[in-house]
Parts: sequence; structure tokens; C-alpha cells
Amino acid sequence: MQLRLSSGNILDENVHKIGIIALGSFLENHGTVLPIDTDIKIASYIALMASILTGIKFLGVVIPSTEYDYVKHGIHNKPEDVYNYLRFLIKEGKKIGIEKFLIVNCHGGNVLIEKYLKNLEYEFDVKIEMINITFTHASTEEVSVGYVIGIAKVNDELLKEHNNFKKYPEVGMVGLTEARKNNKIIDEEARIVERFGVKLDEKLGKKILEDSINKVVEKIKELIR
Repeated sequence: MQLRLSSGNILDENVHKIGIIALGSFLENHGTVLPIDTDIKIASYIALMASILTGIKFLGVVIPSTEYDYVKHGIHNKPEDVYNYLRFLIKEGKKIGIEKFLIVNCHGGNVLIEKYLKNLEYEFDVKIEMINITFTHASTEEVSVGYVIGIAKVNDELLKEHNNFKKYPEVGMVGLTEARKNNKIIDEEARIVERFGVKLDEKLGKKILEDSINKVVEKIKELIR
């Protein structure tokens, strides 16, 4: 049977050769207003919306995630576990004609797997790109994006509690001493959260989400060419 590759709202017939994958984390505390699987839900939202807007194939989510050893929060896996899961998705994706893979990552610790992607490209003779869209952990940006997509539960009382960094040290990573000591960027971000606190800014959340989706769509247009 000949497939009708031009049917539907797609940018180009070549979108069927591109697959998109969401990568995040399922088991991390995010204070009081965000769920423990915030990162993967944001990544999935962005990836799926980009798929709908362009027509590329949404291949789902990666279950394992990884993290720097000095970031002591959440439950994570070894980088090799993430690699093996990606390997499965790429192997199966290639069976349905996918030649290029785009990973949307919304968990900072997952950048550790980037060094493995060349191995997968070589093994399967495909192109793999990864876009990192990450925020200061459970901070104003992430809370605002979470609110826009509907996963944040925000009211004055919860937000006030969320800003109790002694009770919720993962917020802004303010209380994660080892992480701040070992990573200059984490420490700088934590200092900003300490100074200004975490707020809800719906307008900011909408802009970040729109910009993120557009960024992924533009990368897809590059991959089509």
C-alpha cells in the first residue's frame, strides 16, 4: 500500500522522516506548587505542540533521567540508562522510516547524555539533535510555564510556603549546598532566587512557552531542508 505522505496539515512530505522525543525527569521535588514530574510534562507539551504544528512524528517520552552527582535531590538513573532507552526509541523509529531525531530536554542533568549521541548516530546512521530548554529549578520561570500548561497549583498560601527555602531546599536549588559549591551557574541562579523569591507571572510563562515551541519548530524546519 502506498502511503499518502502529503495528507494532513504538514510542512512538507519530509516531516515523516523526522521524529521528536521528550526528555525530562519523573521524580524530582519542585516545592509546593509544581508536581514531581514537572520537567517531563513541560518537555512533552513542547514536543507534542511542535509535532502538531509541523507534522513530524511524536515518538513519546524517555522514562529514565540522569543528574550530576553533586545535585542531591530527586531519583535519577545513570547516563547509560538514558542512552539505552534512547537507543530503543531510535532503533524502532528507524523501522518506520525516521532518519532524523530531535530530543527536547527540559531537565538540566540530562545534558550529560549529549556525549553519547554521536555513538547512536554512528550505530544507526541517523542524525540526532538535542535542544535544551531548562529553567532555574522550581523558580518563577518554571512555575509560570507550569501554570500556563495547567500543571501548577498556585495560590498565595502555597506560593508563600514554596518560598520557604529551608523547608523546600530544591526551590531554586537554594538549599543544595553541594550543588552550589560545585556549579557556578547553579549558585548564581540560587542567589537570584534568594534575593527576589519565586513569583507567578502568567505573561512571562506564555512568552517562554511560545518562544520554546517556536525554537523547536525552527529547528525542525532546518532538519527538513
